[in-house]
Amino acid sequence: MEIGYNKMNITPDHSVAMAGYSRKSKSTGVIDPIEINTIIIKIGKKSLVISMLDAIIIEDCVIQPVKRIINEKYSLADQNVIVGCIHTHSAPAYFKPFFEEVDVEQELQQELIEQFVASIDGAFASLQEASLKISQVEIEELYGNRNKMNGYSDKNLTRLDFSNGQTKICTVLALSCHPTILNGANTELSADIFGAIRQKYQAIYGNPCMVINGAAGDVSTRFYRQKEGVEEIARFTRELFSQFSNMKDMPLRIDDIKSAQVIREYEFYGQDEFTRSEIKRIESLIDPKFETALLQVLKLKQEKSPMILKLTSNIIFLGDLLLVSLPGDITSPLGKKIRDAFKDKFVLIIGYTENYSNYFVSEQDYGKYFETYISRLKKGNADDFIEQVIQEAKKLK
Repeated sequence: MEIGYNKMNITPDHSVAMAGYSRKSKSTGVIDPIEINTIIIKIGKKSLVISMLDAIIIEDCVIQPVKRIINEKYSLADQNVIVGCIHTHSAPAYFKPFFEEVDVEQELQQELIEQFVASIDGAFASLQEASLKISQVEIEELYGNRNKMNGYSDKNLTRLDFSNGQTKICTVLALSCHPTILNGANTELSADIFGAIRQKYQAIYGNPCMVINGAAGDVSTRFYRQKEGVEEIARFTRELFSQFSNMKDMPLRIDDIKSAQVIREYEFYGQDEFTRSEIKRIESLIDPKFETALLQVLKLKQEKSPMILKLTSNIIFLGDLLLVSLPGDITSPLGKKIRDAFKDKFVLIIGYTENYSNYFVSEQDYGKYFETYISRLKKGNADDFIEQVIQEAKKLK
C-alpha cells in the first residue's frame, strides 16, 4: 500500500460572504484555517482519491471539472475519485444552499477547481509506502440524535493511522456530527469542531489530520452543550480527545481496491401529501409562531418544483473496509441500514460528497422532524436510493 497526503490552506485574505444561517454580514476574521485535505490510497496499480473541502455544501460546477482533470491525468475511474465537504456552517459562501439567501463568492468558487487539482496533485507527488492501523471508540456525552435525547445515532469515531515504519504520515478521523457549535451570530471563518480537532490532533501527535463527516443528518451537539462558541468548541475537543484512550484496534484485511458507482434520478413535484397537508395545517393556525419559517420552506419547494435530483454514490471495497460516499445529509437510520447489510465488513460512510442534495430521511422518520421540511426527496426516495447502493455493493462484493 502507498499513501499520499496533502493539506492546503485556502483561507481568503479578505472579508467574504459566509454560507450558513443566511447571514447578512460578511466575515470579520478567522478562527481556524479553511482547508482542502486530500488523501490517496494506492494498492498495486489502483488508486483511490478522497478530497474534502471546508464548506457547508459542494456542487457539480466544481466537482465535475476537477474529476475530468484528475481522471485524465491519472487514468482513474470516476468512482475512484471522491470529492466532498465537511458541512461547516462558518466557511466562505462557495455555493448557495437551496434554502438560504446568500451571495455566492463566484471568484472563490472558480478558484476551487485549481485548488482541488493542486491538492490532489500534491498528494500524488507525496506517495510513499505505508501501513494502516484502524481503531475505533464510541464517543459518550458529546453528541447524538438532535431530535430525541436518547434517539439512535452512530457515535463511533474511527481513526485511520497511516505510517511508514515508525514515522506517522497522516491520520483520517471519521465521525458523524453536525459541525454547528458556531451559530449565526459568529462572523469568523472556521471549520468549527472539525477544524479544532485537526489542529489539536497535529499538536498532540505531530502528523496532519483530516476529518470526514458521515451520517450526520440528524446528529449534533444540541443536547450536550455546556458553553457557547469557541469556548464550547474547546471543551468539546478536549473531552473528545480524553476518550481516545478507549480506542480499540480493528484488525482488517486491506489488500485491494474494488469500486462501483450508483447514479439515480428522483423528481420532486411539490404536491406530495406531506407538503400539501403541512402547508394547509400551518396556514390554518391563528398564531403560527415558529411554524412561519417552515411554511416558507415548504412554499419554496413548491415554487421551485418540479425538481430533479441526480444522486450519486461511490462504493469502494478496500478488502474488509467498505467506503460508501453519499451526496447530502444522511440521517442515522439510513446509515445503519448500510452497516447492517454488511456486518462482515467495516463500513465507513462519507457524507456530503458529490452534488449536495439536502436531507435523506427514512420512511420511518418522514414527516416527524425538521429534516423532512428541508428534504427535496419525497417519502420513500431516500430508502430506495440506499437500497440501490446496498444491492450494488453486494454485487461488487
